[in-house]
Amino acid sequence: MPLDPWQELGSDLLLDEEHVKCWVETVPPGERRPAHTHRHPWVTVVLSGAHGESLDENGALIKAVTLETGQVVYNRGESLPMRHYVHNLSDRTLVMVAIELRTPTAPEEGPST
Repeated sequence: MPLDPWQELGSDLLLDEEHVKCWVETVPPGERRPAHTHRHPWVTVVLSGAHGESLDENGALIKAVTLETGQVVYNRGESLPMRHYVHNLSDRTLVMVAIELRTPTAPEEGPST
């Protein structure tokens, strides 16, 4: 069975509910976190911003990012599964809360009665 992102990162879950998982990812200046795979959409809340890169497991650039403290990013998951790691290129520690959304799609609303 494949590992979940927080397991690959070595992070503890802050919230472990059936449809929501939440963990913290901390990336010190100049460092990289282990590659991990997202299989569900997730929200990133930036607690301490920094400039860095998202790279695939082979080190190819996916996207350069500047994350600002207080920023909230919704990762819709158009390209799931997504395997990547974060490389912090700044002189500040990057701290993010990841909130994975496993909620099933709501059924279509039927006609009102």
